[in-house]
Amino acid sequence: MGFDLQQTIRGRVWKFGDSIETDAINPYYLYPTMAELKLHTMEIYRPEFPREVKPGDIMIAGRNFGCGSSRPGLVLREVGIAAIIAESVARLFLRNSISRAIPIFVVPGVTDLAQDGEMLEVDYPKSVIVNTATGATLPLAKYPPAIEQIFECGGLLQFAYERYIREAALVGRAGLENGRGHEKVI
Repeated sequence: MGFDLQQTIRGRVWKFGDSIETDAINPYYLYPTMAELKLHTMEIYRPEFPREVKPGDIMIAGRNFGCGSSRPGLVLREVGIAAIIAESVARLFLRNSISRAIPIFVVPGVTDLAQDGEMLEVDYPKSVIVNTATGATLPLAKYPPAIEQIFECGGLLQFAYERYIREAALVGRAGLENGRGHEKVI
């Protein structure tokens, strides 16, 4: 199941500051199951978050979002966060999010664009983020085509699998055309 970057995301804002740590996003060492994590994610910063977050909400944050360990932010998708938009994102957290097709965008100035509870619209095809209450906008950078394909496939593992199947089919077709076809495809 892929994520459609061509679909506009609209949601209520949850605003966070700088250096949001993965220990707060995904405190697995205290809560080992996804059901428990969903009840406690981000509570260090906003105790009401796990109780009040709704599907479709958008998280915005300052610099260095997802710093700390290599824990992924899958729990944020599980509680309904439709997109994460931050001034900057820790490199490993960004890669982990993309590999799981969790919509995450780096947008300098985003913390000045909206306040808690306001509505944002993320229009990836038009490369813009809009505060629907004020009309204020910020540009949204596009991902390289390969990253867009990872989102379309639903994550890096599915992307790799689908690519393997496509390339194996091409190798198989070429082998049949050349009188081969019984070789093992590796």
